[in-house]
Amino acid sequence: MLAISADSPHSHREYAKRLGAPFPLLSDIHRTVCKQYGVWEEARNVPYRSSFVIDAEGTLRWGQVGDRHMVRDGTELLRVLDQVKALPRG
Repeated sequence: MLAISADSPHSHREYAKRLGAPFPLLSDIHRTVCKQYGVWEEARNVPYRSSFVIDAEGTLRWGQVGDRHMVRDGTELLRVLDQVKALPRG
């Protein structure tokens, strides 16, 4: 598992320390991934809040995109991750 956002590598280091994140936090500082996934809001120069679950074979299994002010509950994301982990590989 890994996470990616448009925040800087420095911001990620501090967040990972505070959170104790057991997975890599990648920086999309040039907004390449945000634009490829269609979550970059050009007018405000910010990404939409979004989460994607991609399996080990690279298949998009689930996604959620919303306005920056949208309240997100990680419960659904954790449920989807558990289901994807249980899928047979290959």
